[in-house]
Amino acid sequence: MSMALREWYANRELLLTGVTSDVGTALIEKILRSFRNATVYVVLRSHNGSDKDDRIKQIFSTPRFERLRQEDPNAITRVKALEGNLMADELGMSEEDRKLLQNVSVAFHAAGPHDAMFEFCQELPRLETLVAISCIFRHKGTIAEALQNERVPDCSLALLRVPLVGPALHEPMPGFVGNFKGPAAFMVGAGLALGESEFQAEIIPIDLTVNTLIAVAWERATAKNVQGPVVYNAVPIGCTWKELINKGGQGNRKFTYPTFGFRGMTSSAVLHWILVLLFEWLPSAVSDTILGLCGARKRLLREHERVRNALRSLESISSRPWSAERNRVYLLQQRLTREDQDAFPVATEIDIESYVLCTAASARKHCVDQTNIWLVKIFRLLFLFVFAAALFAAFFYRHRAFIRDRKL
Repeated sequence: MSMALREWYANRELLLTGVTSDVGTALIEKILRSFRNATVYVVLRSHNGSDKDDRIKQIFSTPRFERLRQEDPNAITRVKALEGNLMADELGMSEEDRKLLQNVSVAFHAAGPHDAMFEFCQELPRLETLVAISCIFRHKGTIAEALQNERVPDCSLALLRVPLVGPALHEPMPGFVGNFKGPAAFMVGAGLALGESEFQAEIIPIDLTVNTLIAVAWERATAKNVQGPVVYNAVPIGCTWKELINKGGQGNRKFTYPTFGFRGMTSSAVLHWILVLLFEWLPSAVSDTILGLCGARKRLLREHERVRNALRSLESISSRPWSAERNRVYLLQQRLTREDQDAFPVATEIDIESYVLCTAASARKHCVDQTNIWLVKIFRLLFLFVFAAALFAAFFYRHRAFIRDRKL
């Protein structure tokens, strides 16, 4: 019987790329919080005047790390930042930094092209497994648990294909939204999406994504009589887009997103753009015009464009069904000990209503300008008043005309 997951990870040295990506950031937070004796080397570049160490400090100051900062304030000391470039040979690292990685036994590649990372990792003398994340939507037809035109080395590799990565289910806090992207925008009802609502919602919570990365590394390294790469297809939340809309009703009402228009999904492109133009863009443009005339900053069209860009990223995914084999992940869940299943669930039943409600609350806290909430409420009342006044005026003049015609 192989060693349990948390015991296996104890005292290990890990290598991580893509730490500035959503998944990479969530992964390092989970590793540091779960494995208190692990050391993590991260490869990143200096950027916009911030060197590698400054960028790590900036990452640790974000809301995602609030729980970790409370539980282990010195966790950042276990992170070693190395200057590098994923597009360069040997990752653009200095010889001195490469020597620091001699005891790395697990490598996680969470961003960018694979080739340079794969080549570099084959030179690490104590590496037991390499895990790379990939997008499941690159493939057509039935997506098997096998390589499909993917160029990977013949080594102890675990390739994890994931659907759209959405808000957190439980960790670091329920519904946590770090960046306002397509899944989050859809779940909080920020606007009208284009797609087939009866198809399965191809979304996986980011914490389950991270758990799966950690677990497949353990399984690939400890598996006996297994040669070469092993492919895993991650498990989505287990409901349709329509169910996600319906279950999200309570969250949308309690934490309404500060945009105008309809919420939900339609499969008609013509209807979609008519509704978006008339009930999202037009009131946003009118509101900004009024704000401009009052000398205030225009902000609602910018929010509209932010939501449109987020929801547009769903269109190619939500407009067709996706079929993927996922037996290997379900078997992985069973292989974990009871304690590891609780700490690192990879396939679990999800209370969709609770998930969406927590996401809406988190989005309101971390992704919404509170001034926009107030402005949208004011302008909605204003538009309602103008509409009611217009109806009253139309009725009044029609009634006067009717009386005048009767007198004649």
